[in-house]
Amino acid sequence: MEYIKTIEELIENLDEAEPREHAQVMKRIKLDATGLKQFSTWCNEGYTRNCLARTDAYELILLCWDIGAKTPIHDHGGENCWVYQIQGTIEETRFEKVANELIEIDTIELSPGKLTYMHDRMGYHSLKNQSDGSRAMTLHIYALPIDNCNVYNEKTDCFENKEMSYHSFKGSEVQLAIS
Repeated sequence: MEYIKTIEELIENLDEAEPREHAQVMKRIKLDATGLKQFSTWCNEGYTRNCLARTDAYELILLCWDIGAKTPIHDHGGENCWVYQIQGTIEETRFEKVANELIEIDTIELSPGKLTYMHDRMGYHSLKNQSDGSRAMTLHIYALPIDNCNVYNEKTDCFENKEMSYHSFKGSEVQLAIS
């Protein structure tokens, strides 16, 4: 198996692949943080979403996690989602909705080089930087791109539809972004 070692190679492989081949492309990734520094942006007490590529078939996003940063529980707008761990340790917790109640069903720990997959038919998930006192990076591919997703609001105890945005696009900062 020929490994993909740069973002440029990954984008080229994704551009040439059919959507059904995205999983095979993702399994060939062997990236580290060095080649991604030019695309990384950071914020205190949260995470940033940095879009590296977006086509009609996929969206490639680098998430940069501050110490202890966590996503809310969310779905993926019906799309496939792969998460490749670049740097640090991320904890993924999965949930299932049973009789209008969210039940935690599984927790896994992602270390550099590990890959996980999620789809709405599998439930919901939340990600958290579990690195001891350091930041983390994850690479996310969505097939197809996700413009909206459902995010769990703990205060109202229900899901809300949220429009997605970026902190940067292909290395350039974007004015409005979400966390």
